[in-house]
Amino acid sequence: MDLYTALLNLIQALLSLYGYVLIATAVISWIPDLAETQLGQILSRLTEPYLRPFRRYIPPLPFGGVAFDLSFLVAVVVYFFLEQGVMYVLESVVRTL
Repeated sequence: MDLYTALLNLIQALLSLYGYVLIATAVISWIPDLAETQLGQILSRLTEPYLRPFRRYIPPLPFGGVAFDLSFLVAVVVYFFLEQGVMYVLESVVRTL
């Protein structure tokens, strides 16, 4: 395995890890006691900079007595498309080297 392949694998692993962090943040947010723990706060600090622009433009949808945060769903879908796009571009660049 050459250096470029190793670097691509590392980038892909980090991008995938952040995707899992986004999903974990969603799961923890559904359980109020967990959201206020140190783990919940760490996950929130890691994901809030990415989620903030989506929340600014996509307001929560009222659903009965609760509000559904559609912005999170949009942010996760966009993230996974971006992840795939970034990896496609990086792999294309490495193939030309």
